[in-house]
Amino acid sequence: MTEEERIGEHTVGHLLGVARRHVEQRTTSSAILDTRVEQNIPKLNMGEVKSGDVLGRGGFCVVREVVEITLQDGDIGEPNARIDVLDEFAIQQYVQDRPFMAKHYLRKEKGTKKGERYRYAIKKVQNESKTEAQHYVNAVVDLATEARFLAVIRHPNIIKMRAMEDASFYTPGFFLVLDKLYDIMPTRLKKWKKKKGGTVSNLLRSDKKKTDLWKIRVSVAYDLSCAISYLHARSVIYRDLKPDNIGFDVRDDVKIFDFGLAKELHPSERLDDGTYQLTGDTGSPRYMAPEVFLGRPYNATADSYSFCILCWQIFAIDTPFEYIKTNSNFVKSVIRGGVRPKIKEDWGEDICTMLRSGFADNVDRPAMADICDVLRLEMGRISGDDIDAHLDESRRSRMSNAN
Repeated sequence: MTEEERIGEHTVGHLLGVARRHVEQRTTSSAILDTRVEQNIPKLNMGEVKSGDVLGRGGFCVVREVVEITLQDGDIGEPNARIDVLDEFAIQQYVQDRPFMAKHYLRKEKGTKKGERYRYAIKKVQNESKTEAQHYVNAVVDLATEARFLAVIRHPNIIKMRAMEDASFYTPGFFLVLDKLYDIMPTRLKKWKKKKGGTVSNLLRSDKKKTDLWKIRVSVAYDLSCAISYLHARSVIYRDLKPDNIGFDVRDDVKIFDFGLAKELHPSERLDDGTYQLTGDTGSPRYMAPEVFLGRPYNATADSYSFCILCWQIFAIDTPFEYIKTNSNFVKSVIRGGVRPKIKEDWGEDICTMLRSGFADNVDRPAMADICDVLRLEMGRISGDDIDAHLDESRRSRMSNAN
């Protein structure tokens, strides 16, 4: 697609300009976005990246495997000298440059048929988003917004952006290169359900597998809460928490991805009651805070509500509100009627209290930092040993239990 081509009545170039103005309006007064950091992100052009199978599709974009990276200058060179041993942990921590990515787009893996797996994924606007002008503008805005946030966000439970297209965010072929995820939360929930995960009450039994699976789920919830708390500490509200936006990397670390709806909150826009007049009906209704659904002012506690609905799903291994079959009944029961998922008392008093407060009206909800503290203490309580050591053990256990 070129800038001269048309989508409906408008040229692609005109629509890209509209998208640019939207993004600039959303990010002009940012306290965290940094064009200098964006300039230092490794750049690739489409001719250097060969994509393969589709890994997933969202509302506007498609994600595919990167099956080959070939630098056009032919100089792969040597990776940065700071990495002495190219083990998986070092690779994940390293800010990878063009030569490194070209050399290591495949990772060696024992026990697989070919002995290797692809390391990266490419994300770009999908063809279905190029058939209608407003959809295309929304797609470009989402992808550009995600690129700007991922350039400056560094957290072990948030997906890493490794490279981007070597032109402007507002060119027809713009793309991101991300770490590939090897599992997603909907699939993981099915695996957990098959294993018939236990609850805290299982700690009194000898069924170690059920107990371990409960610990794993608490560990996953804790890691996710830390990631959202990290964003909130930087005045960023995520606004799209749901299983489809959560995955697991090659080390089985849980990762949040898709930052197209993320929004930085500015003190100057804060209302007297601590909320902000932001875009309503943002996210997925099943996980959306009622005030967001209704277009009322909201703040970061909207993420707290979404997280607690998601957390309930992780613990119950069940879909929230699945029994509500129509949109009208959902609005009547959940949004306006205050119906919430049933909390199981054997999850423990602290978790039950956390979920109830998270399901409450926005003024009564806990901050994500407080939710993070509750889950951290729960990890310590059920492990009976050093929390940090147990978290590391639980993450290793996730790798063996995921398959």
